[in-house]
Amino acid sequence: MNCQRLAAIDIGTNTFRLLIAEVSHDLVGNSYTIREIHSERVITRLGEGIHESGTIKKEAMDRSITALKNFCGYISLHEVHNTSVVATSALREARNSRDFLDEAKKVTELPINVVSGEEEARITAAGMCLDMTVPDTSLMVDIGGGSTELIFSRQGKPEFVHSQNTGVVYLAGKYMKHDPPLEEELAGMELEIMTRMDTVKVPFLQLIREETGFIGTAGTVTSLAAMAQGLTRFEHGKIHNFRLSYSKVKEIYSVISLLSTAERGRHIPFELSRLDIIVPGTLILAKLMEIFGFEEIVVSNYGLREGILIELYNSERQKENKK
Repeated sequence: MNCQRLAAIDIGTNTFRLLIAEVSHDLVGNSYTIREIHSERVITRLGEGIHESGTIKKEAMDRSITALKNFCGYISLHEVHNTSVVATSALREARNSRDFLDEAKKVTELPINVVSGEEEARITAAGMCLDMTVPDTSLMVDIGGGSTELIFSRQGKPEFVHSQNTGVVYLAGKYMKHDPPLEEELAGMELEIMTRMDTVKVPFLQLIREETGFIGTAGTVTSLAAMAQGLTRFEHGKIHNFRLSYSKVKEIYSVISLLSTAERGRHIPFELSRLDIIVPGTLILAKLMEIFGFEEIVVSNYGLREGILIELYNSERQKENKK
């Protein structure tokens, strides 16, 4: 199998993402090429309120099922050979996740794979490295809606992974009670981030060396890359592989954390649905850079969706080889 049209759906705590692409593999260089056919992203806030109630709200469930139905329409339109759907933190944590999975199966007939945090990190790492020169050792981070994945990789292969139940939707729901947030709310959020990271920082610090690179993906990191460059629209070519400094992350946080949601819109005009969660996301990134001593992070505009496609491609190739 040389090239296959495949689809990946990432069911995130904050955002649902669809990617339809033609995937191919270069055996000589052991590298993958993903030629995008169609891409969709819908912020559904599936995990909204989970930290308080432990369940997915009916409104969030309805929004998310609608997004999946629309994704299925695009998949049919583009005559996709096979589709893989991966669900993450919200459906790992919610007590009523089975209700969502049953409804999604009934409406869309899509098989949904709820993966562990560690498995999510491993798949994400495979996608993040596309079209990027990866250092011999690197720490990768995926700041998500319900969790933050940390991956230490050697020569592009995950060696140690950890999934921390600290995501931007969770933190925004718990601490961003006022608009703009109060000083004590920001302080409480910072304390929780530092306390949670204390439990995992030692094993990563033992692996990190002076030459270790820092690579990040997901909406917070890509939005910050756009803000640092003053972009008024999302431009992949200017965001992927952008080097974002620690000083710039701190500078942006010092500004946006004091603003109301409406005022932040002047700084992120193309991500209006991210205006509340950008504050906790930026704080998570700043604290990670501080804890692990990184002066910059290389931004990847690829991640879990692309990793899902790579896994699906390899699975399809194995089936072909068995025939």
